Amino acid sequence: MATLLRIDASAQQQDRSLTRMLTTLFTTEFLHANPDAKVIVRDIGQDPIPAIDHRFVHAAFTPPEAREDWMTNRLALSDALIDEVVAADIIVMGAPMYNYGMPAALKGWIDHIARIGRTFSFDLARGDSPIEPILKGKHLVVLSSRGEFGFEPGGPRAHMNALDPAIAACAHYFGVDAAHIQTVAIEYQEFKDARHDRSVTAAKEATRALAQQFGKSAKQTIFHQTDYPEKRKDQTMKDFPTHTMESAPADAKPILQAALKGYGFVPNLYAAMAEAPAILEGYTTLSAIFGKTDLSETERQIILMTNNRLNGCKYCMAAHTTLSQMGGVPDDVIASLRNDTPIADSKLEALRQFAIVINESRGWPTDAEIERFLKAGHTQQTVLEVILGTALKTLSNYTNHVAETDLDSAFAANVWSSPTVQAAE
Repeated sequence: MATLLRIDASAQQQDRSLTRMLTTLFTTEFLHANPDAKVIVRDIGQDPIPAIDHRFVHAAFTPPEAREDWMTNRLALSDALIDEVVAADIIVMGAPMYNYGMPAALKGWIDHIARIGRTFSFDLARGDSPIEPILKGKHLVVLSSRGEFGFEPGGPRAHMNALDPAIAACAHYFGVDAAHIQTVAIEYQEFKDARHDRSVTAAKEATRALAQQFGKSAKQTIFHQTDYPEKRKDQTMKDFPTHTMESAPADAKPILQAALKGYGFVPNLYAAMAEAPAILEGYTTLSAIFGKTDLSETERQIILMTNNRLNGCKYCMAAHTTLSQMGGVPDDVIASLRNDTPIADSKLEALRQFAIVINESRGWPTDAEIERFLKAGHTQQTVLEVILGTALKTLSNYTNHVAETDLDSAFAANVWSSPTVQAAE
């Protein structure tokens, strides 16, 4: 049975809190998709966690077997909060931006969660990285509200965003890898104009979609593909060759020569695939077929880049950002695809959301999800073309995962990592 931990950090009451509106919507939709799930609610905005002090620090850094009774008592609330995190598979966090940072209530909660021996270990033998998280494999959905706008990476106020980087920096304490953080934010709150109304609508749609995806995934115990790199961290992978024109198998050479003629260089993805000429031929053939669909270049890149992001393929995200720029895809669409934020155009956003559904559900969209997609102006043909694009990206993304393909210099200007990692850096 899946467990959802809901954290509300807003100081506002329910009827005035946008983040509580979003966490309530997420919880409702999650339970609708997974009625058997357990929900733990911790409202730290209305019932704040007390600040830590020297007695807390003394108790926390005293080995359990040496603690006095007062130390155990002082850590009791911290232990209860950590137990809730341990029990959770998914954490949904209502985190408004206060003075460009996190609410004090949220900081207090994190301070109680970050506990040596419970959520992280510390060993100087590890050199300059002595901290190692204990909890792993959890997902975090951050539902936020901001009075202004443009706090996303590359936005006009990105340099003022002290909220998202702080959450990303601390997420390992509650078992969340940065790649598994999803953020939805309502903006323009202080302006109270049409932009704010559109932002609220987009945030609701994104929240609803995330809740349904996580609820369905948890119910079906679907393993998300971006978990694979974490599983491989401690494994020793055999080196996969990056072939040159001279070293490539004979059946691969004509395809590499065509790539050299078309791109002016042989992409490292092709050079890695050349080890098995059949996959190289399959990928290039399917790519050409996908290019013949009735989809626009923007629509094709939405499908491809959405899969790249969900599959955690840094190589393909950088490569397709470059190709999108060359193909005339609007800059705001590219930014949304890289940062996992809603696209302003509702029809294009519906395509992005449906591509997410196909990937996350492993090809098992609900009737309601298909109907919503069709009502947005798409067709049954597009449903199948999304599947085609998903299959195409399976070939390239998975190859890059196992071959650990080096990024070509032609794509280096568009290097990519998870939006939360970018913010933290």
